[in-house]
Amino acid sequence: VESFSISKKKFLAMENASSTALVALMKRGVIVEEQRESGRLSTHDGALFDAKTLNEIQVQAEKEIQENFEKHDVVLLHGITGSGKTEIYIQLIQQQIELGKQVLYLLPEIALTTQIITRLRKVFGGIVGIYHSRYSNSERVEVWNKVLSGEYKVVLGARSSLFMPFNDLSLIIIDEEHEASFKQQEPAPRYHARDMAVVLASKFKAKVLMGSATPSIESYHNAVQGKFGLVKLEKRHGGVMLPEILCADVQTEKKKKLMTSIFSSLLLQNMEAALDNKEQVILFQNRRGFAPVQECSTCGHIPKCNKCDVSLTYHARDQEMRCHYCGYKEGLLTRCAACGSTQLKAMGYGTEKLEEELQLHIPDARLGRMDLDTTRSKTAFTNLLAEIQSGNVDILIGTQMVAKGHDFRRVTLVAALNPDGALFSSDFRAPERLFALLMQAAGRAGRDAAMTTAN
Repeated sequence: VESFSISKKKFLAMENASSTALVALMKRGVIVEEQRESGRLSTHDGALFDAKTLNEIQVQAEKEIQENFEKHDVVLLHGITGSGKTEIYIQLIQQQIELGKQVLYLLPEIALTTQIITRLRKVFGGIVGIYHSRYSNSERVEVWNKVLSGEYKVVLGARSSLFMPFNDLSLIIIDEEHEASFKQQEPAPRYHARDMAVVLASKFKAKVLMGSATPSIESYHNAVQGKFGLVKLEKRHGGVMLPEILCADVQTEKKKKLMTSIFSSLLLQNMEAALDNKEQVILFQNRRGFAPVQECSTCGHIPKCNKCDVSLTYHARDQEMRCHYCGYKEGLLTRCAACGSTQLKAMGYGTEKLEEELQLHIPDARLGRMDLDTTRSKTAFTNLLAEIQSGNVDILIGTQMVAKGHDFRRVTLVAALNPDGALFSSDFRAPERLFALLMQAAGRAGRDAAMTTAN
């Protein structure tokens, strides 16, 4: 008779199973109870696959990286979106694993770890671990111990994964190195993960590979000046063309009354064409909530945060006014705090309003929203990405989360709504960051034929 193991919880969940029956079977020796340690972390039990074969351009890029590592400790890989940087990373990781070394793979957003971890575990299996702030304390301890013991040879994570107890680190990969998310602002300690990675690598005499389609000015300057090595990938993988970029003149369309709510005629035409072809669309609006400003029509007063002195954002779902800097919130105002008027008007639009407007104008489209409000739970990212990959979402609405490194094969149209609004930020890097965001967002379109519009 073959024996097998089953958890007590699963046994009791079976039909006609009860704790009384379990005790009776244990007394007769039919069932033997054993205590086993069960990990909280997800594992890969499927078959492993060989890494994809690199094309000629990627092989040349990998060769140049290795040559640059002989002269520099840090190399910048400037590869356009869709050029296959991840496949090069996988080849470099494999080389280090064969030498028995450890690798740290840094990503700016937790949202990106879901897709990348799937690709890495299909090649490397259970030696790949994840670490980020969404993990519970118990899960963090388990990851820490597996890195310390050497069970995890590859650690994939956000900026906090820098502090893992590595003992034989030989390579640090920093994907999307230009991202502001690598900088820790609050709480202390305040640090930039990209710069800290270079310091950490020097402690282990390891190498650092930075990758980006839109490198930060300082990193590119260091590469041009010869402080870093520089390798370029200037063609998309598989010969796919870069997306065509179109600009809609919203002001002119408003004067000619061609706008449909907040959508230009150019955007609506292209969305309808994409949906008719069973393709997917991404609408990128870097503001969450319903409206960023609520203004009194009588006196012009705008409700502001008592701590940050910035306008409170209206969230329609919870009927709240929130500060996106410190988290302060209060109930929806029905009267102006300055003059008592009830003539309050929501100004501007965020992802929540976009979703509502699309439901009115394209009711048959299946919508998904990716922002901080819809992805707070640990599994929310994974579930939403699975829905998109399976084709159950026709239009994805999101903040900058949708613009970073995702590989959505069915997306042929990306629209950035009101992008020039970001130029009015007080941050001196606003033009640089806007350019990077738009180029990254445009890179989600395609991986086949693609068209991108700016609304």
